[in-house]
Amino acid sequence: MNKKSQNSKFWRVFVGPVEIAGIADGIAQGLCDLGVDAQVLLSTAHRFEYGNTTRIGLICLWQRIGQLRAKTSRDSFFLKIALVLLHRLLGVVVLLYAAIRFDAFIFIYGQTITNSRFELWLLRQMGRKIVFFGVGSDTRPPYVDGGLFPGIAEDDLPDPAILGRLARERKQRLRIQEFYADFWINAPASAQFHERRYINWSAIGVPKKIVVPSSLEDRTSSVVRILHSPSNALAKGTPLILEAIERLRIKGYEIELILIQDMPNARVLEELARCDFIIDQLYSDAPMAGFSAEAAFFGKPAVIGGYFSNWIGSLDSASVPPSLFVAPEEIQEAIERLISDAKLRLELGERAKLFVTERWNVRGVAARFLRLLNDDVPEDWWCEPGTVCYLEGSGLPLARAKRLVASLIEYGGVSALQLGDKPDFERAFCHFADYPPPRGDETVSLYETKR
Repeated sequence: MNKKSQNSKFWRVFVGPVEIAGIADGIAQGLCDLGVDAQVLLSTAHRFEYGNTTRIGLICLWQRIGQLRAKTSRDSFFLKIALVLLHRLLGVVVLLYAAIRFDAFIFIYGQTITNSRFELWLLRQMGRKIVFFGVGSDTRPPYVDGGLFPGIAEDDLPDPAILGRLARERKQRLRIQEFYADFWINAPASAQFHERRYINWSAIGVPKKIVVPSSLEDRTSSVVRILHSPSNALAKGTPLILEAIERLRIKGYEIELILIQDMPNARVLEELARCDFIIDQLYSDAPMAGFSAEAAFFGKPAVIGGYFSNWIGSLDSASVPPSLFVAPEEIQEAIERLISDAKLRLELGERAKLFVTERWNVRGVAARFLRLLNDDVPEDWWCEPGTVCYLEGSGLPLARAKRLVASLIEYGGVSALQLGDKPDFERAFCHFADYPPPRGDETVSLYETKR
């Protein structure tokens, strides 16, 4: 083991090149608080004002071209191609700079500086530590990913050829990253494609550093103020959430719903200080994510719908964030509970606040990243692939997920699921989609036993 891996004070850490819900910024802030030289470098400026700013000319140019690339329509074909090529060329130069400048790389959302195998090979050859931090949609099978293919059950399905191609690409990318990475951090609910053991996402946590006003607005009014801030209204189930709110109004509840979309994070934080509780989403595969974690710092509880709520009892209770995490069909009842029970709102909000301030504060999360960099990893942080046979995905209703899986199997066979290393998962998805399992296989499905 070299000197750097023996003493964390020598680490110079790259975090990026994308920002998701302030995670990169939180990791870097926490590491800096611990005396580590850490820096966020993004390939393009974040639209919600997350991430640090840099004065390095090369990085600024890379970000500027990245912005132009993102904003340029495909209708401007030649300009788009030129910007893509220029951004990639600059990325190679940024990679060479970063490979010399930093000792460790924490990549967010499965993205790297050049998104190439060569990059990972180079960093490995140079003895750099490589850590990937997953956020769900970077590894989740696309056939159960409502962020990619949102819709209600009856909506048209995507071309199964596209679905199959995306599954192959996502599986292959993860396989390459697993080969070169020192650690991959992921949640069991979105780890179906993993072939090597990975670090449990909940063991590390989501780093948050939020300045909360010393005195929040007094919420003694009989009108309950609820905040909902979806990044993707259809995938978050916003139409059904609004219907549930309207039914509760008809029942006589006084509700003020604040709906925020495509606004800077500062505006969201303002409303968090004024609300009674939040509704995160309808189809989550996590009991607390970015928005609900921010709410927790304000002592505001979250109602979260998701099929993974059925699995929560099988996880380590100490690492499960407090929220009202329920099945999607129970969302109205959960909202009603928090509306009608002010004591429950306060108790759940305080528990959530205690959890994030003690476990998900930026210094605490950064300290756990340092343990990874120094190869000081408790055995209970590890997860074995296939331990949790969760099939329902995220961001879409159950019936649509089943149709997507069935359409892919019908098009490309069971192998199109890209789960050949996990025959139990293949059988489970066949049962899940009401599709006949491979001939001669009469094994009881993991999905059926869970049900």
